[in-house]
Amino acid sequence: MKKFYFLALSCAALLGFASCNIADDDIKDLQILNGTFTITGSYPDYKLIQDNGTIIYPSAANVSEITDKQGFGDHKRAQFYVNYYPQNVTEENGTVVIRDAELKQGVYFVEKKLLTEAEATEAGLLKEDSIYSVKTVESWLAYGYLNSMFTAYYSKDNGNVINPTVNLYAKCTGDNAVTLTLLYNRRKTIGGDFEGTFPYSFDLTNFDIPGNDSITVTLEMKDRNPSCIKVARKDFYFHAK
Repeated sequence: MKKFYFLALSCAALLGFASCNIADDDIKDLQILNGTFTITGSYPDYKLIQDNGTIIYPSAANVSEITDKQGFGDHKRAQFYVNYYPQNVTEENGTVVIRDAELKQGVYFVEKKLLTEAEATEAGLLKEDSIYSVKTVESWLAYGYLNSMFTAYYSKDNGNVINPTVNLYAKCTGDNAVTLTLLYNRRKTIGGDFEGTFPYSFDLTNFDIPGNDSITVTLEMKDRNPSCIKVARKDFYFHAK
């Protein structure tokens, strides 16, 4: 069996894996899913919670191989392709649980904390000339993280990749409500622009929202209409352990 390993690439921390040979008799039963997960637990015994609630337990041997015995470190959010067999799937208290799964190709999200307006102002992120529009963006909230998948542009300067940066700040808060604003920024460099995909996750779990009811989150983005979502406090303040 070939060794699995993580390989960092430009324009996002892509995880590259060598493929494993699978016997023909096993292929017909093999299932594959692709999802976004919150990583909990510690090496080598991890529990991955998919954004739809499905729980994945990758085998300790698989984790050891694909991470070269290093584990996932401080990373808490990632997308993975997962191989599993139907006999390892159960339903527990209404939740789908998959054990002895094997993680394949994947990507870490760039993880950042939610900024206050004062922090964003001090960093110069609110200046109009530092904000530019991305091509497309898909955003969703899950387990205490505001996630955004951007199709955006990056630059190369003398062969060095300079990625766009993205930040999130809390524009205003109220009882059981918060308005968040995404800022897209880029350093101006010599050379042409290239299109790429950039996944970001912003940790909301330590940001205090007054009240004791579910929280209405309004998300603002440049050149796009605001969107709203209501989320339970236990999900907004979810802490991955």
